[in-house]
Order: sequence, then C-alpha cells, then structure tokens
Amino acid sequence: MSVQTTCVKRTEGTVVLVSGGVDSTVLLHHQHAHSRLDGTRVFPLFLDYAQRAARFEREAADWHCRQLGLSLHAIDLAQLGESFRAGQALKRHVPLPHRNLVALSVALSYLELVRGSALSFGIIQDDTDGYPSASLAFLESFRVMAQTLGPVRIDAPLVSWNKATVVQEGQRLGVDFRRTYSCMLGLDPHCGRCSQCQRRFAVLGGLG
Repeated sequence: MSVQTTCVKRTEGTVVLVSGGVDSTVLLHHQHAHSRLDGTRVFPLFLDYAQRAARFEREAADWHCRQLGLSLHAIDLAQLGESFRAGQALKRHVPLPHRNLVALSVALSYLELVRGSALSFGIIQDDTDGYPSASLAFLESFRVMAQTLGPVRIDAPLVSWNKATVVQEGQRLGVDFRRTYSCMLGLDPHCGRCSQCQRRFAVLGGLG
C-alpha cells in the first residue's frame, strides 16, 4: 500500500534549529550566507524545553539573529521539560531522552507551518558517536521518515566537521563567539567545569 502525501506550495526556505551554542550559531551564519547567494529564506527556531540554560541560550540565539536581520521564533516546551526534570535536580543535564528526536519532530511541524522546503540542524562529527539520536543511522532514518510527510530535506551541513573546523568556519563568517552560550549548568559566566564548557574552552581559547 502506497503512502500519499498532501501537496502544498512550499517556499525556498530553511528552518534552522538554533540553541545559542557554538555549532548552531555557526550553522545559522553559514545558512544565512548561502541564503544571500541563492535567495532562499531562513527561519531560525529556538526550543525552550526548560533546560537550565534556556534563558542564556535564547538570548545568544536572538542576538545573532538580530545581527543577521533575522527574526527568531521560539516554541515553549517548558512544561514537557519540567515533567522530565522532576526529581532530577542534581543531574548535570536536562533528562530529556532522545532530545534530537523531539527537537527535529517539532521543527518538522514548524517547517510545515511556514511551508519551507528544508530543515537544518547543527550536529557535527564529534556528536555522532555520543548518543543514539545524534548517530548517522538516526539521521538517515529521520530523513526517510520526513520524506513520507512531504517533499522536504533534512540537512546536517556540519556533520562531517569536527569542532575545530566549525570554529574556523565561524571565524571566516565573522561569528562573535563571545555572544554564544554553552554551559550545561546554566551559569553566568560559564562554569568552566561541565563537559560542554571544557570542549568550548579547548577550541575557542581567547575567542570566547
């Protein structure tokens, strides 16, 4: 039995998932640079799932969007996140299992809302062995699933890049890394101790 999808008129636009961190910020600037060449639209999307750093992440993402003349759209999933955080106060990260699955699914729905043609997110090479919903197998499976819903692309332009390459691209694009945010504990300034902070400082040094 074949699956029929609804035919809708789509714009040449890309929804870009942004978190205010190094990788997604470079992706945002990267996508914006390409959009200026090919005339496509960019729809930045931020998800607040009650992660500890939500406020600072959103501020960072919004700052970069404004620098590029883009408007950030934020979706409030705080109640969902809070339900997973119950009783987990001492853990270093928000316990939202398979976070990428949730984020991409919501972003795919938003893509339908704006009638865009592509969804882009900032997974990098360093992530692909970290957890199942960042694996190449997951990415390919999600792409196949998304195609059953309509003629849309799921893009991961940075997936073959390591962190150092991402930073080099950010420097080429003029990204101000001081206006990005990475701390898993949601502290201001960065705690410098969590794994995200350590990776950040290892590659940015005096840049951020």
